[in-house]
Amino acid sequence: MRYLIIGASAAGLAAAETIRQWDPRGAVTVVSDEPHPPYSRPLLTYLLSGEVSLEKIWLKAADYFQEWGFEALLGEQVVQVAPEEREVRLRSGRACPYDRLLIASGARPRLPGIPGEDLEGVFTLRTLADWRRLDAALPEGAEVVVAGAGPVGLKAAEALARRGCRVALAELESQVLPRLVDTQAAAMLGNALLEWGIEVYCDTKPIGLAGYKGRVRALALADGRELPAQAVLFAIGVTPNTEFLADSGLAAAGGVPVDARLNTGLPEIYAAGDCVQGVNLLTGQPAYVPIWPAAVEQGKIAGANMAGANRRYPGLLPQNSISLRGFKIITGGLVQPEAEDVEIVSELDRRRGHYRRLAYREGRLVGLTLVGAVADAGIYFHLMSQQLPAAEPVTPGRLWG
Repeated sequence: MRYLIIGASAAGLAAAETIRQWDPRGAVTVVSDEPHPPYSRPLLTYLLSGEVSLEKIWLKAADYFQEWGFEALLGEQVVQVAPEEREVRLRSGRACPYDRLLIASGARPRLPGIPGEDLEGVFTLRTLADWRRLDAALPEGAEVVVAGAGPVGLKAAEALARRGCRVALAELESQVLPRLVDTQAAAMLGNALLEWGIEVYCDTKPIGLAGYKGRVRALALADGRELPAQAVLFAIGVTPNTEFLADSGLAAAGGVPVDARLNTGLPEIYAAGDCVQGVNLLTGQPAYVPIWPAAVEQGKIAGANMAGANRRYPGLLPQNSISLRGFKIITGGLVQPEAEDVEIVSELDRRRGHYRRLAYREGRLVGLTLVGAVADAGIYFHLMSQQLPAAEPVTPGRLWG
């Protein structure tokens, strides 16, 4: 059996290892457009801040592919999937045949599509190459604007401040972590950012990048202001890497759609990770949730099914964990539910800087926000993922009990 995997990150590696466990003799080929061995994307901001060294970000040993018996095609870009011929075509001209294929091509950073994005000094942070460019371009004390106050933007802003940069954080919405936390949690985090010397600008719409002699000098806003910058880092989300599927018969807008077995609907083609459009476990609605834990779980299930199992993926449970200088936030599920049948229970301990907000529907936990006190997160996620009824209602006054 010939297994071909497009992508050598969380989903692709989890699938490859699972296939090998189920099929010790199958031929497994992994294709990656990056020339490096596998590394941890979540550690890039820690690499940026100097908290970890380059040696610490590698996920696998140098002889990983050889030890597992995988063929690794690194630095090779996929340009086409041909299902009828059962082969994948690379930009180098090579054609890779397969019996079973996994698309785990991940995602890439989005840009807002405004004038000036081609100026020198405009960055994203998704790959090791992105980090190298950014790290080399920033002298100590540089003025940097981070556009986007989601998890990646927050971590990048804190990392840049830690390395001595003067950082401004610009967010389109009215608060940091929009769509991930409520106003109370956002206010607590916003205060912490200010204490760390990070300027926060919300309700700001970027309309262009001002430059001088080919280099960025400011981020221009719709209200007429300009945020001065020697560098601008965009962290406004990602989009699936699916362009190479245009001629394959796979509908890929918003992510590759898959069934519960992570099959794409085409014979022997599966998909997993940040390139996939899944289903929200709690709502049953289509969802795009590009997070590392989901990619690993999907990769394991897809790999097992490619090797002959019949496993089903229950659905995506949105979750995020952020820890900055001891300030911890964990969110999951429906963090901003609007349905009338959802009951919200919350409590704030201002002295200790703790906050919990739990959302219940028909006696079952469907959402949580934890600030500061996060030790119970595992229990809450288990209740949500299994949709178990709460043993007894949690009421204000008992959240810290």
